[in-house]
Parts: sequence; C-alpha cells; structure tokens
Amino acid sequence: MAIKINIGSLNDGSQVLELKSDEKELGIEEGFLKEPVSIKLELFKTTHQLDLKAEISGIIFLECDRCLDRFEQKFSTSFQLVFVQQTHREEAFSEDDIRSYSSHMKSVDITTDIREAVILTVPMRKIPEEKPDGSCSWCGRTKEFWKDILSEKDDDNDND
Repeated sequence: MAIKINIGSLNDGSQVLELKSDEKELGIEEGFLKEPVSIKLELFKTTHQLDLKAEISGIIFLECDRCLDRFEQKFSTSFQLVFVQQTHREEAFSEDDIRSYSSHMKSVDITTDIREAVILTVPMRKIPEEKPDGSCSWCGRTKEFWKDILSEKDDDNDND
C-alpha cells in the first residue's frame, strides 16, 4: 500500500487528515518501529496548487552505541511540500519541497517523503538520555562503568 492524497476529491481550502502507517506500508525494515507512526497532514488546496504540512510522531527502536542494548526513542518530525499543477508548456520543478503534477493525475503519493522523514530521525549517536546522576535512563549503567570496562580492555591489550 501507499500513502496517497486524492487531489481530485479535495475541496478548495484547509483540511486536516490524521493517519497511521506501519513499517510495511512505509517500506521500512521490520522491527524498526515499536508501533504504527501517527501522521497529521494539514492540507490547503487551491485550484492549481496543494500545500501540505506533515507532522509525524512515533517510537523507534535503536541499538545503544555504548552497551548494544536495544532501546526505545520517541520522535517527532515535520516537513512541508507544495504540489503545483503543471501546464503543458511548463517543465517539472526540481526543488525538493516543490513538486509538479499533471492535471490528469488523480492522486499524489507521499509515502517516500514520509519514509525518509522517519529514517532521518535516527540520531548519529544512538545513546539513551542520561538521568541527572549521569546514569543511562535505559540500562542504568554509569559513565564510570564504561570507563572501567575500557580501562580493563586497554590493560589487556598492553599485556599482549
């Protein structure tokens, strides 16, 4: 399946759609999302244009860069797109957030845009938040624990 907006059936003016989408629909690897993501689409349609603002939220599973334990992380992201109706003389737009569509098209597919927005929420450094005492909010281990582990490995390497 795909997430498509039926342009032909939309009335002019503002509209809000709330959707849920899962890994299979978005084409994301299984086990990445804890539950289906929530998608809120704010649409504003005029005769030859559709403005779209998407807000996406959910929970993803990540593997901690320190302990390699799997943990959950909430995310929230948004993006905007503008779909402009293309006349026969115009060329297609090449900007990322402006898309053209033919007057013969019945719908526009935003599945790829949503998938990319979800995947881009993955941080480069995958570490759960720390508690005020400096311990991990997920596994409870402290920075001192990791320092001790690393120093033991360095001692082992020095003895080799």
